[in-house]
Amino acid sequence: MPSKFCVRCGKENVKLIDRLCIDCYIKTKKLILLPKEINGKVCKICYAEFLDGKWENIHDNLQDSVKDLALREISKKISIDKNVLDYSIDLGDIWKDSNGKEHVKIIANGKIDNEKFTISEDININIDYTICDACKKRKSKYYEAIIQLRGKNGKFLLEKRRLFESFFSEEEISNLSDIIEGKEGVDYYFIKKSVAKKLVSSVASMTDAQINESFQDETTKKGKRLAKLVISLRL
Repeated sequence: MPSKFCVRCGKENVKLIDRLCIDCYIKTKKLILLPKEINGKVCKICYAEFLDGKWENIHDNLQDSVKDLALREISKKISIDKNVLDYSIDLGDIWKDSNGKEHVKIIANGKIDNEKFTISEDININIDYTICDACKKRKSKYYEAIIQLRGKNGKFLLEKRRLFESFFSEEEISNLSDIIEGKEGVDYYFIKKSVAKKLVSSVASMTDAQINESFQDETTKKGKRLAKLVISLRL
């Protein structure tokens, strides 16, 4: 009975995949096909990533945002040989060539049967460093709602401001387009009405705040009535 042998190196009586021994299979096959380049958009101000049609704030520095975007794009476009049991993808540092073009080194580790392999490739990164919608609105001081923080009986105390701002989460902070201080209190301008209303609701549930809502700058656009929400909040 003829023995099994690798058609490339001639090894006999070894495990074969497509008539190749494991070593030759690893050497000759494209085990992990990586994309040649990564495309995407990152906000150069807040480092938000543009994912699935919307901006997402995930990291607080530019390089981590770019790496995260690169990993997501690779996971969508990568092709894995059916005989690879498991694999991992690691990203090295992002670097620029002499023409200013950005690249990142991709290191892929995996196994065929019990044999490990490593693949290392440089991938081009085409990132559009732009300004996200929220940052554009902040720069233009766009707002949909104002929270007018005031003191009861006309007396505004600093500790009331500290109390109010203790309710701020990352969502409220990132949604602020302006803060104006005055003798009677502080006005907080929010990009979204929903964020302002949610914040006031949280404050009201924990304090004896007096709340009054009104509207200003009412307009009509495409048959829809639009107006700025003004919330008077007295602590």
